[in-house]
Amino acid sequence: MEEDTIVDQPPLFLKFAPKVSKKPPPVIENPQPNEPLEVEKSCDPESYTLSFSDLGLADWATRTCKKLGMKKHTQVQHHCIPRILAGQDVLRLAQSADFALPILNRFAENPYGVFALVITPTRELAYQLAEQFRALGASLHLRCVVVVGGMDMITQAQALMQRPHVVIAIGNIFLKFITNQKNNPSAQI
Repeated sequence: MEEDTIVDQPPLFLKFAPKVSKKPPPVIENPQPNEPLEVEKSCDPESYTLSFSDLGLADWATRTCKKLGMKKHTQVQHHCIPRILAGQDVLRLAQSADFALPILNRFAENPYGVFALVITPTRELAYQLAEQFRALGASLHLRCVVVVGGMDMITQAQALMQRPHVVIAIGNIFLKFITNQKNNPSAQI
């Protein structure tokens, strides 16, 4: 059985990929010791605001949340949405699709091209996330595609060729699409 090896490959989306520098990064001396990361310990639901509009989401997003019966945001949304909208990276354990609102909010500002790639471990989660993206993005005419195993690869490739805004995929299946494209340049996905 062959072992998996990691190979440096060019990024999938070359147009927007950052230039890779061959030079080592400069050494910056920091006279101050590293400060510890901020750890939020408050779990009190009363300690955060209850309005989606207070998080910085657009009006269409707050109206959509009301239509879907979402009366108040979760604590994870309270802490993450403003940071995501500010362009910061966030790592948080959350219920599925808590990250969909800030992604869609930024998509509404510039709705061109493949906007988000969401990698999931299971097909069930992929379909759940797609359902939530479609419900929240209905007013934006969001195009969402799910790429999972056990489905016809040609049909899924054709769906990807339609340039969806959000692609939700299982990692190893999406890797097969990328590998297939590299091995067969005429199959532009």
